[in-house]
Amino acid sequence: MSAFRVRRSMMMTPGHRADRLAKAVALDVDAVVFDLEDGVGPAEKPRARASIGEALRALAFGRKERVVRVNAVGTPEIAADLEALPFDRIDALFVPKVESADQLRWLSRRLDRIETTREPGRRIDLIATVETPRGLLNALAIADASDRTSALFFGSGDYAAQTGAALTASALQVPRSLIVAAAAAARRQAIDAAFFTAVKDAEATRQDALVARQLGFSGKLLFHPNQVAVVNEVFTPTPDEIARAERIVAAFHEATSRGEGTAYVDGEFVALDIALMAERTLAIARHAGVVSPRRS
Repeated sequence: MSAFRVRRSMMMTPGHRADRLAKAVALDVDAVVFDLEDGVGPAEKPRARASIGEALRALAFGRKERVVRVNAVGTPEIAADLEALPFDRIDALFVPKVESADQLRWLSRRLDRIETTREPGRRIDLIATVETPRGLLNALAIADASDRTSALFFGSGDYAAQTGAALTASALQVPRSLIVAAAAAARRQAIDAAFFTAVKDAEATRQDALVARQLGFSGKLLFHPNQVAVVNEVFTPTPDEIARAERIVAAFHEATSRGEGTAYVDGEFVALDIALMAERTLAIARHAGVVSPRRS
């Protein structure tokens, strides 16, 4: 399993637009996702690969995760993507249209060979996109397919197009919940799709993000700079959540130092799984700068 990464906000940017790649990196997001798939027309894909390579080598990303959305496994384009990308400058691949565990196993084997021959010591994460009815029904197998996989992403746009579902909170509640359940069962993150309607409407984005967080998602994909601040705010722990997480971690550490497996916090028993969730809450808070490292 890959190390935990904070992914409150992931900005998707078409790879053939070099100006937009630089603008995305300048935003206050946790990750940038340079796109080689749907956001790039067939004739533009070679230029997009070159632009992404140049941007990855030249731009200063700081703490931002460097992600590239490749073309789907099984398409003619995926081989060209893997050949062209500078894997020494990439943290994760965003994998579209995953419908079976075998697709991720194939990609993982290809990455094994690339890392062995071209980038010894590198370990590339996979973020698997579930965006079709078949993919949804295979979500747990997809999540379990490779230890490279650190997150499931729910592509609600394509899912709605295939099923006829509306892009509303009520219509998407069941598939969203199934994605979260599959991710949690495999100890992966769940990342929700961008808010498509009125992308410049910050309050509408906030309400959509609140629903996603309540369902258990760790963050959102974004398409517009207006979405960044509100999504970061929604997925950043509140002062009350931070205080409770600190109590849980402190009590659990004290209990384990006495050789005990559980602690008692705020009237509830706390075991390892709850303590790990609390530690992740504090990791997100530290990343967001709302709690100092000394406090946790």
